[in-house]
Amino acid sequence: MARKALLVGLNRYPDPENTLRGCINDVRQVSDLLYSRFGFAADGSIRLLTDARATTAAIVDRLHWLLDGARAGDVLVFHYSGHGSQVPDRHGDERDDGLDEIICPYDLDWNDPFTDDDLYAIVKDLPAGVNLTVVLDCCHSGTGLREAPGPSPRPRRRCISAPPGLPRPRRADAAVRRFGSRAAQRGAILIAGCRSDQVSADAYIDGDYHGALTYFLCKAIEESEGDLSYRDLNERVRRALRENQFDQVPQLEGPSALLRGQVLGPLVELVAG
Repeated sequence: MARKALLVGLNRYPDPENTLRGCINDVRQVSDLLYSRFGFAADGSIRLLTDARATTAAIVDRLHWLLDGARAGDVLVFHYSGHGSQVPDRHGDERDDGLDEIICPYDLDWNDPFTDDDLYAIVKDLPAGVNLTVVLDCCHSGTGLREAPGPSPRPRRRCISAPPGLPRPRRADAAVRRFGSRAAQRGAILIAGCRSDQVSADAYIDGDYHGALTYFLCKAIEESEGDLSYRDLNERVRRALRENQFDQVPQLEGPSALLRGQVLGPLVELVAG
């Protein structure tokens, strides 16, 4: 049974105004956790894309590597830390809000972005019994961050606004889908950094910069020694964010039977049952 991970972190973008501070720390923290707690081998089973290397083409290529040959019992992880945003829907499938959710690679092309639909196309044939966990420490829209503890500037928002000239996304009363929610419909487990009307914090925590979601997610796993379900993990991270005065509320999506299973555990027994 294979264990593979793709970890993407972007602190730097071509426009210095979009610089973040904690995303490289995020992928390092997750990588260390996968090696130490979940038995990922130091033989190329974890691939990192950071800053200028995290282009759209590179992310797509590595996602295909992640899923290539996947079979029941495999444990796969896609973790993204960086900016997220929204663009007007171009496929006619966003009837509730008219928006496509996107992640923002280094070479983000607003006229041809990497959308939730693109991720869905890659994972739509995910075999039964494969644990694909998608963690997205980014945001799409929203306001309302409080000051983080520590001697730091106000936390930065992990979202990029569309440039002038691009049609503004149309807001609607219906809840906006998170990037990755269609992947969850195909059997992936999605952990998103915040609700659709919120932003994810890039903040100073415990003496350094981190994504608030990633930091408290890794901390919860370490404290439990990995022995908790996805639902338990989500509740612990929600509580930690609230107690540390972050407004964002992490979201969990996926087949209900799988969410009761152990974090990054094989799904063969759950599927068989």
